[in-house]
Amino acid sequence: MPEIRAETLVGGMTPETVWPLVRDSAGIASPAGHVVSVRALSEQDRTFRLNEWKVLLNGSEVTWVQREAAGPGLRLRFEQTTGDLERLSGEWAVSAAPDGTLVRLTLAYELGVDGLAPLLEPIWTQSFQAHADALTRAVSARAAEHRATEKSPT
Repeated sequence: MPEIRAETLVGGMTPETVWPLVRDSAGIASPAGHVVSVRALSEQDRTFRLNEWKVLLNGSEVTWVQREAAGPGLRLRFEQTTGDLERLSGEWAVSAAPDGTLVRLTLAYELGVDGLAPLLEPIWTQSFQAHADALTRAVSARAAEHRATEKSPT
């Protein structure tokens, strides 16, 4: 299964301040132009929830429902429960860094087309890398907005 990694450094903010931004799937997705929608389906408690994602990858709309589980620590693991891919799983991790907070996103996918995988995987890997990069950039953008609202006089 191909694995994708993306990360961003959020300067001047603690992991505890960045964590709610990472947990806000719809908020992260909104600045990422390739994300059509993220819809909350259920939230059993602050630890588990289901979200439906619709994303444009390779010019096609790809849909999946992912089960998300928070913890231990500042980690959010996710796994596709239904959707267009054979498998999709990954993790957001938030940790302290010398100049702020490091946010990492890893994901792994399987297309489910064994005979065509050698031809399709490089293209899909590139698209998923762009997806992950856009989401981590969106976290940075949301953090910058958060910092600006904290500093602005009321």
